[in-house]
Amino acid sequence: MARDGCDVVGMTGMPEAGLARELRLPYASICLSVNRAAGRGGGPISEADIAEVARRGMVHVERLIERFVALG
Repeated sequence: MARDGCDVVGMTGMPEAGLARELRLPYASICLSVNRAAGRGGGPISEADIAEVARRGMVHVERLIERFVALG
């Protein structure tokens, strides 16, 4: 997939995105990349590593949602 220009491959977001488009509903996804694909990282990754990246990333997600809501 990298050869095709993909930077991120997610495990969620479908069929929601496709259905939203079909219904012409605005749709946005907020996600965190918490681990690299097999063979793309520097070695094994633990559940604790994933939890730590998620914990740090959620601070930014929360801020983004707060600003979005404030804009109305």
